[in-house]
Amino acid sequence: MADKQTGINEDDELIEDAAELLRTGVFKNDLNLRKTITMFQRRFRIGWNRGFNLARVLRERSLLVNFIVDEEIADELQQKADVKQMIENGVFTERHV
Repeated sequence: MADKQTGINEDDELIEDAAELLRTGVFKNDLNLRKTITMFQRRFRIGWNRGFNLARVLRERSLLVNFIVDEEIADELQQKADVKQMIENGVFTERHV
C-alpha cells in the first residue's frame, strides 16, 4: 500500500512540474501527441504509458490545450476501449494483443 501511495505522490509532483513548464513556455503546447509524449519522456525520464497519462491529465485540467493532442488522445483511448471490448466478447485473447 505504501508503494502505491508513493507512486501517486510522485505522479502529483510530475503533473505539477509539467504544468509549470507548460505555463512558463519551456514545454511546447503545439506538438502532436507523439512528440508531446517524447518531450515528457526526455524531460522526466518516464515511459510511454506515464507520458501518455501525463498528457491526458494535463489535457483534462485544461493545461495542455491543443486540438491535435485532444483528438489523438481520444483516438488512443477509443482504440484501447475497442480492444478491451473485443477481448470481453472473445474475438481474441489477451495473448494475441
